[in-house]
Amino acid sequence: MKNRLQLILTKICWSLVCGTLLMIGCGRNSEPLPDTFAVEGLLTDPTGTPVTDGMIMFQSPDNAEHASQGEIQSDGRFRLYTLVDGERIDGARPGDYRATYYPRMSKAQNENPIPIGQSYTVESDENLFEIKLEE
Repeated sequence: MKNRLQLILTKICWSLVCGTLLMIGCGRNSEPLPDTFAVEGLLTDPTGTPVTDGMIMFQSPDNAEHASQGEIQSDGRFRLYTLVDGERIDGARPGDYRATYYPRMSKAQNENPIPIGQSYTVESDENLFEIKLEE
């Protein structure tokens, strides 16, 4: 009887240990999420016509981890979001960025990213950018 009770208690203890380790391992990083600020804009082609699809990415020249992206809507507008540990957060961290437009891939898959020559600064305020692709 004593051995059986010991076996049951051992199984319960191992179950608790494994459950605790599983919960700790699956939890999100304990670091707080970064402050981000809303970034919206309009992307146009060299003639001023809104670009109707693709993605835009803002990348910090100083920190590769500071990147935000947004999908171009059919009216040329976009809103940036930031991915942190797999979690999508609206907006971008404050700082200076270089932007790149990524056209949607066609069946030929011969589209290339288009770097945008101007720098953009995200501030803790309203961030509205009108971006015109160069010829």
